[in-house]
Amino acid sequence: MNMSVTQATKAKVKNIAAIVTCAALVLILFGAALAQWAHTSGGKVQIEDIRFVTEDGGYLRALLYIPQGVSPEAKAPAVISCHGYNNTAEVQDLNCVELSKRGYVVMAIDAYGHGHSKFPDPQINDGLAADMGTYAALQYMKTLPYVDLDRIGMTGHSMGSAAIQDGAFRAFEAQKEDPDIVVPAAILPTANSFNLDADGELLLKDYPVNLGAVYGQFDEWALGMWGTVKGSDLNTTPKAIAGMGFSGCEYDTYYRFGDNTPIDRAQAIEAAQEKELRIVYQPPHDHPMMHFSAEAVGDVVDFFDITLTGGTGTPASEQTWFIKQLGTGLAMIGFFIFIGAFGMLLLKAPFFQTMVREEPQGLTTVKTGKDRIRYWLIYVVGLLPAPLLYNWFVGYSIDIVAQGRTVPILLPASNLLPLPCVNGIYLLNIVTGLIALALYLAVFFTVSRKLGCTAENMGIRLPGKQIGKAALLAIAVFGAGYLLLVICEQFFGVDFRFFTLSIKTLTAAKWPIYVRYLPSFLLFFLISSMTLNTFTRVNNYKEWVNVLLITFSSFGGLLVLHLIDYISLKHTGVKVFQFVPFTADTTAALAGVLLWGLLFILPVAAILSRLYFKKTGSIWAGGFVNALVVTLFAISNTVVSAYVL
Repeated sequence: MNMSVTQATKAKVKNIAAIVTCAALVLILFGAALAQWAHTSGGKVQIEDIRFVTEDGGYLRALLYIPQGVSPEAKAPAVISCHGYNNTAEVQDLNCVELSKRGYVVMAIDAYGHGHSKFPDPQINDGLAADMGTYAALQYMKTLPYVDLDRIGMTGHSMGSAAIQDGAFRAFEAQKEDPDIVVPAAILPTANSFNLDADGELLLKDYPVNLGAVYGQFDEWALGMWGTVKGSDLNTTPKAIAGMGFSGCEYDTYYRFGDNTPIDRAQAIEAAQEKELRIVYQPPHDHPMMHFSAEAVGDVVDFFDITLTGGTGTPASEQTWFIKQLGTGLAMIGFFIFIGAFGMLLLKAPFFQTMVREEPQGLTTVKTGKDRIRYWLIYVVGLLPAPLLYNWFVGYSIDIVAQGRTVPILLPASNLLPLPCVNGIYLLNIVTGLIALALYLAVFFTVSRKLGCTAENMGIRLPGKQIGKAALLAIAVFGAGYLLLVICEQFFGVDFRFFTLSIKTLTAAKWPIYVRYLPSFLLFFLISSMTLNTFTRVNNYKEWVNVLLITFSSFGGLLVLHLIDYISLKHTGVKVFQFVPFTADTTAALAGVLLWGLLFILPVAAILSRLYFKKTGSIWAGGFVNALVVTLFAISNTVVSAYVL
């Protein structure tokens, strides 16, 4: 009886990798199916992935949402949507879902140099197109016989908000010569200001168009976008005055242009018919949270309901976009579980079985108060380089080819390394990795070696054949995970994402870019695999304690930097670290936004590193797996700023 129970227990433990792998697959497929259901509003909206060459000689990709029931006989209003810098069309899914299920045709583009879109032809206007493809998207509406060309709106986030205003201006100007040019009836920038011309007047002042803005109370770009330190004070700025026609508008209040008397919803509908509606919505959010806000989505729905459908649509409070986020979020969780579990499953195969060995003792044992003080002193010192260097290295990595706009950073975009928002991380990987290695070796040679520790304790010494097998294992795990991503995109029309975090498939042009960034991540994750598992781990501590120590060590310094900034932002309206060291007086807003990704992926990588080290007793498998996966995470949803697409 006892023997059979023991055997059953062993069998259960032996098969746990297979069970977890299957569970991860179920989670991925269930999440993708749920996301597809929500994305298409239960099958009531058809979504097409379209590509076309634009007037600028560019190659534009977009997602086109087509609600059931629209036809040339029953034409629908339409909305053009443009994402922000360093994002793709999918980031606008919350607005696209809510608008399309209400009967709007929606076209969400990948702006030039983003996602699957390419650059304008440099032979046409020197390759410049400030509208980032929004003008081309507006004119594409003429090819859709089921769109009412008199009821077209435009919205965007951050960079996309500036782009839609430039696209609208371009269209209004072109219509002077060609009456067939499509122009918008309503424009709603989100997370950005009203565009002014060179004379400081509203860019669209001479054209009949309803105009609003959705801007977070705690948005990090208030100074750069509106010229005021706090987003809550934007209503008295020159840009707000130019857009509204007067100073001091109340937020979330309807007005006619140039009239500071608030109007009710019925009067707003009348003003919209005359193309005179103005409003500034202000949800209590920062810049990235506009991608995950029921209130912000409600503002978008409200504005277009008034300006494009006469206030007859479904109430803005009835929202389902978050179900799509839940689905793709579950799929992303399943993906990372799969990356760990499938690797453990492969290690049971005869070819990889020789990699499995007992985990060596680490370099750290804490027995006395002196040991504890020394450990925590080194632990804290190890946390410091990343937050101290982060803002310096990342800088304000704006480099937008189509707008001819570049801000200097330490490692600028080039044909070799064309991703400005990753280049700071590229440097950070190398420098913090080498600092961690130097600290580690200093402790090893001054303390650990005297206590009898050897290279075996560091999990490095393996025959070359075994290191090769570790690389093959990592490639197999990564390949299987990537195949799941391809399947979800092809069969369900979704990728792995939650909030602003995402993993997408790569185009053929981006794989060479991937290869060029991979060595930096490989160096970092091999070093961190060694330092976390052989030094941060304490021999006489319980495993769950070590997992916590390792995980916090991987991102704790950056987390403290983030908390200092965002707690201050939410309480005072201003971040503590408002500017980056290079270049001087340049906003740290983008660096703060990019940090969200690191705060997610670094602890995930630390846990994967711990899992693989514990199973194989060496740094190699975990280091290789993390390098392959995190490089994909870093570059798949990233702006390209050199002509390499």
